[in-house]
Amino acid sequence: MRWAWEPDLICAARRLFRQSAKGGAAGNRLYGIRGPSCERRTLLPATLPFVFAILWASSYAAAKTGLADISPYAFVALRLSIAAAAAIVVVLVLKRPWGPVHRRWPHLLIGGALVHGLALSTAHAALVSVAATPTALVHAFHPILTAALGVLVLGETFRWWQWLGFALGLAGVVLGVPHDADYGIMALLALSLFGLSGGTLYLKKFAADVPPFEATAVQLIGGALLAIALAAFLETPHVHWTPSLIAAMTWNVLFMSIGGMAIYNFMMDRYGAAKAASGFFVVPGASALIAWALLDEHLKPAALIGLAAATLGVALVWWKPRAI
Repeated sequence: MRWAWEPDLICAARRLFRQSAKGGAAGNRLYGIRGPSCERRTLLPATLPFVFAILWASSYAAAKTGLADISPYAFVALRLSIAAAAAIVVVLVLKRPWGPVHRRWPHLLIGGALVHGLALSTAHAALVSVAATPTALVHAFHPILTAALGVLVLGETFRWWQWLGFALGLAGVVLGVPHDADYGIMALLALSLFGLSGGTLYLKKFAADVPPFEATAVQLIGGALLAIALAAFLETPHVHWTPSLIAAMTWNVLFMSIGGMAIYNFMMDRYGAAKAASGFFVVPGASALIAWALLDEHLKPAALIGLAAATLGVALVWWKPRAI
């Protein structure tokens, strides 16, 4: 038995460039990526899922820092608006075709409103009152819940050890979320989890065939529209521009909303909803380390046990035994 993680960076680059204006044989020669062997063997360890997971984990600390100077819904609305504009520019510069989006844009907007708008807005509202790590721990249950729901919604398979992982992940969330959090905070975190898992399944079912860059651009528009509506109706927006806010906004726009979500969409298109976040078991521990280093957050013993349980749970969900 061994861990079977793929694709590696070279295979990912081959697929992305093949879809670009310089794709095909010319693109493969230009970037030194050639031959069909990419599809048959893994040249590097599972890199993309872990890169995405680290970017995801770091976004909580960045958001927590930025929220000292801006209201939560305004933060998300501004972040997603900038990210959407930047993603559109990237698509235009790369001369990628909008054709695949033509019949899928309503689904991409709805999925983006869930994955980006609802999930991020409610998570940022919760971050005003709770630490970064418990919020990340709730989100770490997202791939477990998505995989379990994928059995019912998408007909994906689930083995006994994956159900064990589901139970461990749920126990980890229960242990890790502060028990003194009020029902409003719990509701916000639950809505955020619903946005992530529901949006992922929706996109996989109705828009999985759209290339990642184009999909990310349209999804960000949907998320920005919902976040703007929430900021207009649920808060009195305020912002005080400081170096820390600018740094937090820049990090989350460039490295999470654009780069991270392009990776996420690529993995979902390549492997399905239950494999789209295969590095998520890194998120709880990475979030705790980043929050400790940057925000001086400390966890209680129960929360540490919850982190360990969630990490093991996500790992079990993604474990794929294969004969050596």
